[in-house]
Amino acid sequence: MRRLVTIAMMLGGSACAVIGAAGDEQRVEVSSDGLERVVLARDETPRSFRTDEVPFLTTPDWSNLRRVQVGGLDAADIDGDGDVDVVVGCYHSDSYPPYPDWENLIYRNIGGTLETEPSWISADERHTGDIHVAYINLDQYPDVVCANGGFGYDPSVVYFGAPGGPSTSPGWLSADATWTNYALPFDLDHDGDVDLVTANQGNSSSDPYRPMYVFFNSEGILGTFPGWQSSETSIQNFLAFADYDGDGWEDLAVSKWANFESGIYRNVEGTLGTDPVWTTGTTDTDKGVAWADVDHNGWPDLALGHDPTQLWGNTEGSLAVIWSSTATYFGHSDLRFCDVDLDGDADLLEIHFSNGQAHLYLNRAGTLDSAPSWTYDSSAVGTAAACGDISGDGMPDVILGFSGDTSVAVFFNQLETLIFSDGFEDGTTDAWSFTLP
Repeated sequence: MRRLVTIAMMLGGSACAVIGAAGDEQRVEVSSDGLERVVLARDETPRSFRTDEVPFLTTPDWSNLRRVQVGGLDAADIDGDGDVDVVVGCYHSDSYPPYPDWENLIYRNIGGTLETEPSWISADERHTGDIHVAYINLDQYPDVVCANGGFGYDPSVVYFGAPGGPSTSPGWLSADATWTNYALPFDLDHDGDVDLVTANQGNSSSDPYRPMYVFFNSEGILGTFPGWQSSETSIQNFLAFADYDGDGWEDLAVSKWANFESGIYRNVEGTLGTDPVWTTGTTDTDKGVAWADVDHNGWPDLALGHDPTQLWGNTEGSLAVIWSSTATYFGHSDLRFCDVDLDGDADLLEIHFSNGQAHLYLNRAGTLDSAPSWTYDSSAVGTAAACGDISGDGMPDVILGFSGDTSVAVFFNQLETLIFSDGFEDGTTDAWSFTLP
């Protein structure tokens, strides 16, 4: 077996070195929410495969050099120089061997090439399970939003942007006592500024649950205390907004951990319902939600990090499972849509914790491939995923996060744009097409 032990655990407890049959110490990794632990064999090596229809190679085109635990990734032009940088949130756990550093990082992009060492490192070290780039205080500079938590209940923070990049010290800290797994910036009340919705949990087996919260933004000033909370206390992990019922207001999809049903909270003219208007009807260790109109019927469909991965098709606000993955293992850490082949429909990207695999399911004219179209199989545990045009060629690249010696890997999109001249001396273009190398 590649992974010697996989344990779904309630919060609390501590890790220790695991001694193998031959007396060798084994690697122990703990997820950013503390709910999963895995023992890794020492002799594992990365494996991957591709098909000719997928625009990614078998090995990363860029990898970082830092051994950290990546809790979240975002891709954005953080310094205003016209190219896409990689923003990394790092978490702290009782993994073995220990991870001594967990500052947040930004790898700047210099003309399509990421720097080998991050030139932005946060001044603080807090347990960050998720990270986003957004405009919180209404100036022209992008801010970095971090969902924090851990056993110390680290407050979530915002690093406010400035010319050349964000401050390394946070300018906003939340005042809630919770372990925040996800902090989604979104203008849910349509008042022109970005609010912050958080998915949360408690920090021990005797105190495992928390409500979801909304921190409202008033003209660029984000409240430090939540102005809304869900009726249910539970363990939530991922959030995504889309107008699933066609009333003009985006509704909130939430994935929830064991013993709770993932569901949707309806947005009624800027106010979220405190109870879900729809749930899956079953409890599972769900992790990851994302919306996209996969089948092109004009209604957003819901992808869920379930066992197996599911797609709930949406027909005029009515949801039903229309697709399930046929992969052999499911232990999601992240899940999102991205049109990687530029054919006008949304492809599905996911990454799994225990087995370290990232999967891409191509969307072919409204139907996702049932088996993964592309897999990257890392010897590390998988923790985060993102898409962004890192190379600057106009095509989305895939960015994966791990807990391990190589903690960030970028796969450049290999689609090539071939330009055919019309034969005239001025060299004007009359057609172009996309081909795979």
